[in-house]
Amino acid sequence: MKRQSLFAIVILLWTGMIPANAQSGSDKKPVGIDFFKEVKMISNLKEKNGNIYCIIKQADVEGNNYASDLYLLDDGVPRPLTSTHDIGEYYLLDDGSILFKAAREAADKERIRKGEPLSVYLRLSPRIGEATEAFRLPYAVGDIKLVDEKHFFFTAAYDHSFNQWLEQSAGDMDKALKEKEKNSSYRIFDEIPFWSNGRGDVSGKRTHLYYYDDGAVTSLSETFETVGGLTLSTDKQTLLYTSNTYRGKAPRGNRLMALHVPSLKAEDITPLDETASYGSFSFLPGDDVILSVNTHIDDIGNASIHRLNLRTGVLTLLYGGDPYGAGNSIGSDVKMGNVSSGIKPDKQGFYYITTVNDHAPLIHVAYKDASVSFITQGKESILEYLPFGDGFLAIAMTGNRAAEIYSIDRKGALAPLSHLNDHLLTDFNILTPQPLTFRNENGIEITGYVIPPAHREQGKKYPTILDIHGGPKTAFGATLFHEMQYWANQGYAVIFTNPTGSDGGGNAFADIKARYGETDYRDLMTFTDAAIAAFDFIDPARIGVTGGSYGGFMTNWIIGHTDRFKAAASQRSIASWISFSNTTDIGYTFIQSQIGGDAWSDHDGLWRQSPLRYADKVKTPTLFIHSDEDYRCWESEGIQMFYALKYFEVPSRLVLFKGENHELSRSGRPLNRIKRLQEITDWMNTYL
Repeated sequence: MKRQSLFAIVILLWTGMIPANAQSGSDKKPVGIDFFKEVKMISNLKEKNGNIYCIIKQADVEGNNYASDLYLLDDGVPRPLTSTHDIGEYYLLDDGSILFKAAREAADKERIRKGEPLSVYLRLSPRIGEATEAFRLPYAVGDIKLVDEKHFFFTAAYDHSFNQWLEQSAGDMDKALKEKEKNSSYRIFDEIPFWSNGRGDVSGKRTHLYYYDDGAVTSLSETFETVGGLTLSTDKQTLLYTSNTYRGKAPRGNRLMALHVPSLKAEDITPLDETASYGSFSFLPGDDVILSVNTHIDDIGNASIHRLNLRTGVLTLLYGGDPYGAGNSIGSDVKMGNVSSGIKPDKQGFYYITTVNDHAPLIHVAYKDASVSFITQGKESILEYLPFGDGFLAIAMTGNRAAEIYSIDRKGALAPLSHLNDHLLTDFNILTPQPLTFRNENGIEITGYVIPPAHREQGKKYPTILDIHGGPKTAFGATLFHEMQYWANQGYAVIFTNPTGSDGGGNAFADIKARYGETDYRDLMTFTDAAIAAFDFIDPARIGVTGGSYGGFMTNWIIGHTDRFKAAASQRSIASWISFSNTTDIGYTFIQSQIGGDAWSDHDGLWRQSPLRYADKVKTPTLFIHSDEDYRCWESEGIQMFYALKYFEVPSRLVLFKGENHELSRSGRPLNRIKRLQEITDWMNTYL
């Protein structure tokens, strides 16, 4: 298709002719570099007997950490139930009390700090208000599925090396911990992946399944088995979970297991071959269960949704997953800790959250014909949901608002039940992203957004930052994003869109396998041209580009293919698919599904799609930001690009954050989040 004129392909949803300062609240505080500390992040929504509970997390800049506590929504006002500031998962018991993990004693905290596998659980009765110890387990417990208060299944981290030291010490924990400390000056790997982002070294480490029987614990896992996805049937007779047992190289798929609770006997009921993976289990009446099945091991298609009969093993397709895949892919740097709500059935079909272009609605799929109905009708980003009364409860981000708890009625209308973050719109100069729609080279309509600079003066040109999301199979929406609001309050226009490869447009749109840097790159350039044409305050001579992960890859790619951007900030990026494939935690799986082949079967193809190949063409001053525990995009990627640019005498700078991982911009330690944003802003200020 021949490239049409810009005016032929651009569809303007907003002309840019708004009055000066219409977006700016002169009486409001600017969104500052530490604005994220003002946001109360809501997650882990649960309900029992009409009581609504959640976890609220907030950054503590002074303490350089996050405080996370359990709350009860009391007449619209969240009432704190804990004050330990470290609450994660919690469990609602039948008598109205709450079970949660928290180490209150200094001695317990010290033992855990030294690496002892220990989990202390407290029981809280809201009527009494004082938590008492319920039990403690000599395991680093993950998930729990309660049969009753004295009987439950749980998962826990298993470290083969530490377990051997413990056995050699005849169960003496202090001796085992001393042996661990003695061996802490080196790292030994004998598997791939050998590390995992956010978890650290994982060679020889697994997640095991256990059964707790009124104080006695039974191990239900093989030595090198790892399990996940625990789901207990409503009658408490069947436990479903996924399993992998391997030594040396982790498989790409998983097995499906069904455990008979009274006998504790597990059966492999995997319905397809070993290349598929399973998840999102929901039990139906009788012998059936709904689950998602990902058969797209070698590409990036959405998982399909099936009905499985546990007695016969018959697997029936209910919905193919295209275009509406399960999950919210809309990015934001002011949300944290949200858990997957999964698939929830009713008599006519099932519900789940999906991503549609730039928002994440709740949808319903009918059993009889796989027809899709949208429960929510607006541009909301639903983070979590659960059935409640005639409708639903949800955590959602709407408009410029940070997350709140909402009720959703039969017609899909949202009504706020909490107002934790209302003051942000009242007190801070949060600017509204303006939509801009364009057609790409394939005639596909894509929506992007432009945030005008604060206190804009009519007729004046402003520097602009193109922000690129990660993934690539994620998406940007018009939801609250701190870094963008900060730049806009610093006098920048900020532009962002969802190029080919993003989530929310169906499988074909998301498929850029072996074509990274082609249509996706041209979409971003076309969008930039469209933004310049539509918004007269954008200065085409002062545009910078930034992004992280895939956005970092694309930033590296852009500076090797055009000089139009006057500054770049490449974050947690990818320089070479060859080095990426052999160093990162998802290397060999991601390369095969996204880039095609490997370094031996298609070395030229991987190198052709690697930004490092084009580093000798770069003229753009570029900042590189990376973290030394980012095992998703290891630090060697940023180092290679930085080294190359220095070699070719391009102005560049590398900032490495110690002890941070791939999530630096979203959940890194507060002071490091501030430093990262300051480095990017200073770089843009210097060159724009």
